[in-house]
Amino acid sequence: MAKIFLTGITGLVGSSFVTALLKERNDVEIVALTRASTVKTAAERVDDVIHEQCELDGYPELSDKIMSSISVVAGDVAEMDPKAISEMPELAGVDTVFHCAADVNLGKDPQGKTFRINYHGTENIVELSKILKIKELHYVCTAYIAGKLHGRAMEDNPLDSGFYNPYEESKYKAEMMVRNAGIPFSIYRPSIIIGRRKDGKIRRALAFYRILEFMAKLKKHTCSKTNQDPTGYVDLNLHFSAENSNSLYFVPIDYVQEAIVKLFQTPVCGKAFHITGDSPVSTQGILDAMCKVLKLSNVTLGAENHDTTKDEKLLTRFLSDLMPYFSSNIIFDQTNVRDVAGDEILDWTVGEEGLLTMTNTYYRDFFPNVEWLQTVTTD
Repeated sequence: MAKIFLTGITGLVGSSFVTALLKERNDVEIVALTRASTVKTAAERVDDVIHEQCELDGYPELSDKIMSSISVVAGDVAEMDPKAISEMPELAGVDTVFHCAADVNLGKDPQGKTFRINYHGTENIVELSKILKIKELHYVCTAYIAGKLHGRAMEDNPLDSGFYNPYEESKYKAEMMVRNAGIPFSIYRPSIIIGRRKDGKIRRALAFYRILEFMAKLKKHTCSKTNQDPTGYVDLNLHFSAENSNSLYFVPIDYVQEAIVKLFQTPVCGKAFHITGDSPVSTQGILDAMCKVLKLSNVTLGAENHDTTKDEKLLTRFLSDLMPYFSSNIIFDQTNVRDVAGDEILDWTVGEEGLLTMTNTYYRDFFPNVEWLQTVTTD
């Protein structure tokens, strides 16, 4: 029986990894470190998330069985005492650590919370791993430790090319800590996570989805202010100050799930894996899909426009932390993924159809009863 100490089970990657792994294997036990909330215990939070994930994955009848293989330890990765945690009876026999917990704030970090969770939290996990004398350490990082790099980002030997935010820097430094810990490791680096390939479904809409949310609210506000019909096209006269890129790595959550579960079960060999897919989309393609679904016109993209409108200033205020990713020209190398998991695992694309599916599904699931929504296809 393999016993895994895992952090981040309530996140998108953690929950999808655990449910898929435990569905596939009966010889695995998970000990999950999780914070309680103001209204739920740590165990209640995990139970809720696992049931939601199993429902999303299409096997709700397995949720109780999967939960029976999970023990929950209440705690915070950034605040925990590794020695005290190591002495808890739940951790007896743990031979593997899977560290997935992170703060994914892409903005400024004036209180140091992002660095505390991502860097100091990893420091605690590395110390715990040494105390437990584990056989292998698995760390979920981010493809965007590449930061301000221009060109090809390799999976091994990451470079400090400067960073756009404390999130990228903290994850880079945490990865380097894992690499130098003297413990056999595998590192997984997802990019921008979106809904699954077949229907765009996702348990929680984060990061990029803030742009879809902003544009939906902007259309509603514009229609209300100008007395326009929300079911028709609306001229927004809105400019996105970002250079078009053909290198936006949107990665469906089911691919993240599939790839990490497969790679996790291969021998640990001190490598990192770009969990990004190999079919990037363009900034213009994303805007086109969004405008098609929302029925928006006169939304442009390009170099910064100094004569900004009130709506453009609002867009900058709420979404400025995302803009560097929409102008990124990083190419994520896939050598290790192909060598270990095979070329066939990358045999998929997002494309125009995938962007439309993702956008349609987001508005159906998170903006119910919107007047303009109709399923839009590539036909």
